[in-house]
Amino acid sequence: MNLSEYMALDAVALAGHVRSGELSVVDVVEAAIEAIESINTAINAVTLIDADRALSVAASCNRQAALAGIPFLVKDTGVHVREWPTTHSSLYFKDAAPKPDSEIVRRWRAAGLILLGKTNTPEFANDFVTEPSFRGPTLNPWDPSLTAGGSSGGAAAAVASGMVPVAHGSDIGGSIRVPAACCGVFGMKPSRGLTPVGPGRGQVGAGLYAENVLSRTVRDSAAMLDMTAGPEQAAPYSVSKSVPSYLDWLSSPGERLRVACLAHRPDGTPVASEIGEKFQEAMILLEDMGHEVTEARFPREASAEADWSIFWMSEVARLVDERADEIGRMPAAGEIESLTRHALDCFRRSSAADYLRAQDHVHSASLAMAMAFDAFDLIMTPTTADLPPRLGAIHGDGAVFDYEAWASRAYGFAPFTEIFNVTGQPAASLPLFQSKGGLPIGIQLIGRKNEDHRLLRISLDLEQATAWTTRYQVIHARHFQA
Repeated sequence: MNLSEYMALDAVALAGHVRSGELSVVDVVEAAIEAIESINTAINAVTLIDADRALSVAASCNRQAALAGIPFLVKDTGVHVREWPTTHSSLYFKDAAPKPDSEIVRRWRAAGLILLGKTNTPEFANDFVTEPSFRGPTLNPWDPSLTAGGSSGGAAAAVASGMVPVAHGSDIGGSIRVPAACCGVFGMKPSRGLTPVGPGRGQVGAGLYAENVLSRTVRDSAAMLDMTAGPEQAAPYSVSKSVPSYLDWLSSPGERLRVACLAHRPDGTPVASEIGEKFQEAMILLEDMGHEVTEARFPREASAEADWSIFWMSEVARLVDERADEIGRMPAAGEIESLTRHALDCFRRSSAADYLRAQDHVHSASLAMAMAFDAFDLIMTPTTADLPPRLGAIHGDGAVFDYEAWASRAYGFAPFTEIFNVTGQPAASLPLFQSKGGLPIGIQLIGRKNEDHRLLRISLDLEQATAWTTRYQVIHARHFQA
């Protein structure tokens, strides 16, 4: 198949053609390899490609598997693939040895996905932009002078540019949803405990962390969640699917939903005017679709990022300590970035009492959110407070580093996402609109905990109402011409 044919199909369609025999898995994977080789030099989304191994696996793939033959890219942090090292985009991990498959990787393989390579991420996934010193920045496919977002920026850029229809992302504070908004793709953080994070860990980041994917279509995310969702042995937050099949649920009748619309940041300040205008359009769109729309505000407890920063900082410290045990030394000067160094220092100064206090703050914020929005089926917010910033505007490295200034820039750009890691609710960024200059604008929808199926269903309605998938033709044509 040629590249235009490959890029015109989402994962569900490709898998259907593979099952019917209309397409061979090898043909699909070869098209994906060609797309990566043609596009990646322009945006630096993919940091590893294992073409020979992928083609070998493709030749013996079970064509009847649910997602047979779908080329898939894995974020270079958070999970382990037995054939490849996990570097966390850090020079300190450049010679790390591969580790056994994570549980979610086992589920991807069982679903018939062809693991093709790895995508770029900020060092230890600790930034809202993807600009690691080790791998270099990932550029936004819509405008290469802008960020692709983070921390799943490589995945978002790979999907938006047409390299693959779906790619792995992880999210501890917005790392799926922010890059989805920047790159104009669909990105959903599932309910706490719905997808596995083990087997090496029972929970990550005190339960704020989740694994999933970014995709061009809602149905691809639903199909992927069918393959990965479900209880994991001994996991403390493990939950079952809310419906037998998320993909099948997309064909169910729509519901009239009560939607709380939060146009302002958690601290009450307004967003950029163009995003605010599009948010008002989203409210009108929901009303026209028959939903009950109510303007609302965050409770004050929702604006407390500093209260739970110890959770992501503890994960950075854990990874660095594990590496130090393996190689017998801590990172040398220049082997980790300034933001990582700050996280290490901050966590070292913290106590168990600090960690417990942070857990109390999480509970207080979750309780306040539950009380404020118990009467609603959905919450809607902007995904980000501004359009994608220029490269270097937020990046957390450099000889002179000011954490407070970095945090102000980072959370000023993305103030809407982390609170829903705290509450454990499913949350998705939908690419409903574009700016006057043609940049993607994401709108975030948040469902009740363990009602991921309802979030996917309304997302499909909005996808169809705004025809967002047709916009990829523009960006694909741009890369082909290049």
